Amino acid sequence: MGRKILFITTDQMRFDAIGANGQKVARTPAIDALASAGINYTRAHNQNVVCMPARSTMITGQYVSTHGVWMNGVPLPEDAPSVAQYLHDKAGYKTALIGKAHFEPFIDPKQQFYESQMARKGEHGPHRGFDYMELATHSPLILHYAEWIRKNDPDAFAYFYQNLNEK
Repeated sequence: MGRKILFITTDQMRFDAIGANGQKVARTPAIDALASAGINYTRAHNQNVVCMPARSTMITGQYVSTHGVWMNGVPLPEDAPSVAQYLHDKAGYKTALIGKAHFEPFIDPKQQFYESQMARKGEHGPHRGFDYMELATHSPLILHYAEWIRKNDPDAFAYFYQNLNEK
């Protein structure tokens, strides 16, 4: 295995929202340190500003027109290529995704997508080239983060805006 790779993404964060890129109001020392020690893309442009298409482009290395995820709610095909799978298979990397995957719809009342099922099944993958996944989203009501809250601080649910229903 070669270099260690840490790929960090955020939702709805402009380029200049961190100090390393010129932001002067909020302090962002941890992100600034990562930017100075690693690669800080200063002219990167995503193929799509919407979450699922953008994430699908990052994981597959394909254009939206190729992988087919043109809007939220359209799942990435199961057989889509994965950069994580490539690194695992070709270079022996151990791969993990912690946080928001969102390659499959969150609103999944029939529980047909594996990302929706993982936490309730007590599973962490492998999935989409990742050996291990621990998932979270906008709401604490689903995925691994919800199970963690349930176990460690069930009263904390009262402090979250409940935008999804567990039923």
